[in-house]
Amino acid sequence: MNKQDLLQSIAEQGKNFDILLSILIQKKEAIVADNYNMLVEAIKNEQKILHSIDKEEKNRKELIREFARQNLITLKDYSFDELYNSQKSLFGVEIKKIEKIRSDVKEKALRIAHLNSQLSVLVEVSRNIIKERMISILGNGKSKLVNKRV
Repeated sequence: MNKQDLLQSIAEQGKNFDILLSILIQKKEAIVADNYNMLVEAIKNEQKILHSIDKEEKNRKELIREFARQNLITLKDYSFDELYNSQKSLFGVEIKKIEKIRSDVKEKALRIAHLNSQLSVLVEVSRNIIKERMISILGNGKSKLVNKRV
C-alpha cells in the first residue's frame, strides 16, 4: 500500500458523495412532487450508493491499517484524519493535494447532512399531511368506515 492508493480511496469516496448528493436531491424532489415511483427509485439508488460508501470506507480503513503497519505508526481508530494529523511529514509534497481532497470531502459531507435534515423535515410534514387526510376522510375515529351488519 502506498500514499497514492490511499489518496485514490479518498477521491473515490468524494465521487460517491457526489452521487449521493444527486440522489438526495432527487429524493427531495420526489417527496415535494408527491411522485411515488420517483421516490422508490431514489431510495433504491440511495441504498446502492450507501453500500458503496460503506465498502469504500472499510477499504480505506484497511489501507490505513496497512500503511500504519508498514511505517510503524500506532493509531487508535485508523481514520485518515488521525494518520494525517500525526504523520504529516510522511505525505511530503502531496500535502496540498491532500488538503484539497479533504476539504472537498468534508464540504460534501456537510451538504449531505444539510440535505438529510431537509428530508427529515419534509418526511415529517408529509406524515402530518397524510394524517390530516386520513382524519378528514375517516373522521376522528368515532364512527366506523364500514358497517359490518350489511
